[in-house]
Formats: sequence, C-alpha cells, structure tokens
Amino acid sequence: MMNRSSLVAGGLLIVLGLAFLAGNVVKLYWEEWWPLWLIAGGVLFLLPYLSNRRYYGFLMPAAILITQGLLFLYCTWGNRWDHMGSLWPIFILGPGLGFLLMYFLGEHERGLLIPGIILTGMAAIFLIIFGPFSELRDYWPVVLILVGLYLIFRRRGQLRP
Repeated sequence: MMNRSSLVAGGLLIVLGLAFLAGNVVKLYWEEWWPLWLIAGGVLFLLPYLSNRRYYGFLMPAAILITQGLLFLYCTWGNRWDHMGSLWPIFILGPGLGFLLMYFLGEHERGLLIPGIILTGMAAIFLIIFGPFSELRDYWPVVLILVGLYLIFRRRGQLRP
C-alpha cells in the first residue's frame, strides 16, 4: 500500500510536469506567470492544516507565500513594478496575517495574537501613509483614537468603581 507522502510527492511531480509541458505547448510566458508558483506553494502549505487542524503552524508560510504571490502577480501582470515603492508594506502584512490565522484557526495562543495585530496594524498604517491609500493619510490618527476608545471601553463592565 502506498503511503501518503509518496502519493503527495508523486502528485506534485505530475502537476509540475503537466504545468511545464502545458507551458511548452501553449507557449506560456513564465516571466508573467511565475507568481502563481508562490501562490501554489502557499496552497500546498495549507494542505497539512486542512488534513489535521493541529498543524496550524503551516498557516504562517501559507499566508506569506500567498500574500506575496498576489503582490508579485499584481506587479507582473499589470507591469506595475513601479508601484512596489508604495506597496512594500505588503511584505509586513504576510507574516501579520500568518500570526492572525494561526491564532484564530489554532489554539488561540495570545503569543500569536499580539504580533499578528502589531504587524497587520503596521502594514495597514504604512499602506495608508505611503501606499495607494495615501488620500487617507490625513485621517489615519482616527485609527489610533478608535483603538484607544476600544481599549478604554472594552472591559467597562469589569472595572471596579
């Protein structure tokens, strides 16, 4: 009987071979399609988690590869590499989303939530200040105000007089 790892490795080699063969037959230009390999790698990292929820550690590389694959796909397909100067916070967003996914889909370890919030928040703020959402630049302090209000009033019922 074939073990699971041989089945996965064999299936992966078949898919890779078919993809490269299709690229030769249909004349795909790999310089335009290479980001899909990052996204596919990210999807492959999701498989262990989907087969066993205890493997939530695989969500981190999945989030990083998928997020950055999408960024590179946007830049490659739209010939928008000049936008990288304003989209660099996406590199911070990938690990932030990875920590958040590990927290929410894993065992709710606080040590995953804090860096997830910090990195995702930093990426959001940097995208607003430096990125394509720069028209919101003047209003980003509203986020600080809202977070401050949340921190004050979230445990309102738990505070002692």
